[in-house]
Amino acid sequence: MTTLVTIPGIMSDARTWSTVAEAVSLEEATVHVADISRDTTIEDMAARSLAETDGELIVLAHSMGGRVALEMGRQAPDRIRAMVLANTNADGVGEYEPAHREARIAEANADMVAYALGWVPKVISNASKHKPDLIAAILKMAEDCPPAVHERQHRALMARPDATAYLPDLCFPVLLLTGSEDHLASRASNEALAKLLKDAEVQVIEDAAHLLPFEQPEEVVATILRWVRRREIKLI
Repeated sequence: MTTLVTIPGIMSDARTWSTVAEAVSLEEATVHVADISRDTTIEDMAARSLAETDGELIVLAHSMGGRVALEMGRQAPDRIRAMVLANTNADGVGEYEPAHREARIAEANADMVAYALGWVPKVISNASKHKPDLIAAILKMAEDCPPAVHERQHRALMARPDATAYLPDLCFPVLLLTGSEDHLASRASNEALAKLLKDAEVQVIEDAAHLLPFEQPEEVVATILRWVRRREIKLI
């Protein structure tokens, strides 16, 4: 039995991959939603996801969740059949990044609602900014994230490993997805990531930015299903 593991990004939950999970459930795939809200390191998040599942895994991960997914691949490469990483980076911590994250932690701890209102426009496409229902749904998810979880996730990112050091050792197929307007995990950064992996390809989806699974869920589903069928990756 193969389990489809879905991993959300920061301030996110099962809503990230709900459309994809619903689509693959029609093919009788077993879906497990990873919990990245409780652990203080990327390594422990990955270990929890592995411990809470059995057998072979196909992993779908978004943003920070992609870092957790790659760490799962490092810890248990023989269990990973394939991986889809949306809006993901793999580098280590930048020189000015801790100060930037500390500021974000302080803002969210002071007022999560105000923080979410400032965050969402920065991570969606121009087209998405004209979709009030979409914006409301993303805001609700961010506001549902307790500030303590938000802080824990940022601190895990500040202590994250540099995954680029072990990417060449990963042998399973990887599909890298990003939005055409994603400036955090751009086409260029995804293509650079693909070059480090043994078996990877990049797909860029239009009218989306860093929240691709929310902005273009149907296109994400179609792209993933085309890929798994072309690569003959069985979902069950």
